[in-house]
Amino acid sequence: MNQKRERNGAERLEGKKDSHVGNTPSNHAGQGVTRVLSFTSGKGGVGKTHSVTNVAIALANQGLSVLLLDADLGLANVDVLLGLKPKGTLHDVLKGAISLDDILLAGPGGITIIPAASGIEEIHALKPEEKMFLLEEIERVAHRFDYLLIDTPAGIGPDVMYFNSAAAEVVCVITGEPTSLTDTYALIKVLSTTYGEKRFSVVVNNVDSEEEATAAFTKLARAVDRFLQVDVRYLGWVPSDPTVRDCIMQQRPVSCEFPSSPSARALAAVARRIDDEAPQRRLKGGMQFFFRQLLEMSAYGEEASC
Repeated sequence: MNQKRERNGAERLEGKKDSHVGNTPSNHAGQGVTRVLSFTSGKGGVGKTHSVTNVAIALANQGLSVLLLDADLGLANVDVLLGLKPKGTLHDVLKGAISLDDILLAGPGGITIIPAASGIEEIHALKPEEKMFLLEEIERVAHRFDYLLIDTPAGIGPDVMYFNSAAAEVVCVITGEPTSLTDTYALIKVLSTTYGEKRFSVVVNNVDSEEEATAAFTKLARAVDRFLQVDVRYLGWVPSDPTVRDCIMQQRPVSCEFPSSPSARALAAVARRIDDEAPQRRLKGGMQFFFRQLLEMSAYGEEASC
C-alpha cells in the first residue's frame, strides 16, 4: 500500500462542542482514488450498521480519511447508533435549504458522516433532477476522502440495489442464522444476475467461534459457487461480545469505548484487510465509477447495465 494519507479533518475538530464539520480533508491531490465500499445485508438485525461504523473508525485509526454515508434515506441509523444530533439532513439538502457541507457530522474516531433522514422518499422515487443534485453534492465532498463507506438499507429493495450495484466493492454482513444466509444468497443473486456484480466480500458477525464463522461462510460460498458465477471472498469474523450491546445502548462505538474488546479487535482486523488487500485499479473502481453508474441508473432506470 501507498503511504497512509492525512487523517480525517474531523479529528482536528476534537475539543469543539459543536459536532458540525466546517472543513473536510483533502485526498492529497489525487495521490489515490477514493475507494467506495457498500456494506449490505440480506436481512436486518445482523449488525450491519454497527460493523460499517466501527470499520470506518478502524480505518481512520490507520491514518485514512473516511466519509460514511447513511444510505437508508427513510430510516436514519448511523447518527442514532452514535448518539449524534444532526443539524440538518439530506432532506434539507434536497429542498435547497442548506448545502451538504452544512450537515456533515464529525463522528467518533475522526470519521465524517453524511446523515440520512427519517421520512424522506426513497432514492428511486426522487425526481431525476433531485437525484442529480444529491449525487453532485456527495461527489463534491467525497473526492477529498480516502474512503467512502455506504451503509445501505437491508434487503433487496430498489434503494439497496441502487447503491450496491454502483459501489466499487460490496461487503455483505451475515450471521450464522439460516435466514441470514438465504437472504444474503438472494441479495447476491439479484446483484449478479440483474446488475452484473461479480465480486463480493463477506464478514460473519456475532458468532461464538471461528469455526462457526467458517461454517457459515462455507455454506454461503458453496451455494453461490454452485448456482452463480461470482467470486466471494472471506474478509473475517466478529465474535459475539457483550460489550457491543452495552455500547449500542449507550450510543457509543465499541472501537472507541472498548478498543481492546474481542469485537473491536476483530473489526480492526477487517479494516486492515480491506486496506491491505486493496484491489488493483480496474474498470469498476473508485468514486468516479460510483457516481457515473448512479447517474446512468437515474437516467435509464433500475435496469441500467453495471
